[in-house]
Amino acid sequence: MFNLIGNAIRYTPAQQRIDVCTAYQPDGGVLFSVKDTGPGIAPEHIPRLTERFYRVDRSRSRDTGGTGLGLAIVKHVTQRHSAELHIDSVPGKGSTFSIVFPASRVRRALALGNPVPIDF
Repeated sequence: MFNLIGNAIRYTPAQQRIDVCTAYQPDGGVLFSVKDTGPGIAPEHIPRLTERFYRVDRSRSRDTGGTGLGLAIVKHVTQRHSAELHIDSVPGKGSTFSIVFPASRVRRALALGNPVPIDF
């Protein structure tokens, strides 16, 4: 989750908006998403974004740092939690990275007698 937030910060220009939110799903799962207003990603790159060392623009690695491993790690950790990673992006408009956790992997705070809002 921190990797997705860090990427949004890294690729979103100053004074632009980043939204981070969580929400319970009707089936009892939880959606975590990070939406940025950065440069966006062309559709042909999206299927390969979670490959190790894949970079959309190799010149950006010099400008922003990184190894091209972050999203590959996110994908594998997400899978270990039986969750799904979704990537939606429109060039020039920004990107949304979402992780959907199934109900079987969620412990509801209310069920534990400790009401805690999930949105932040």
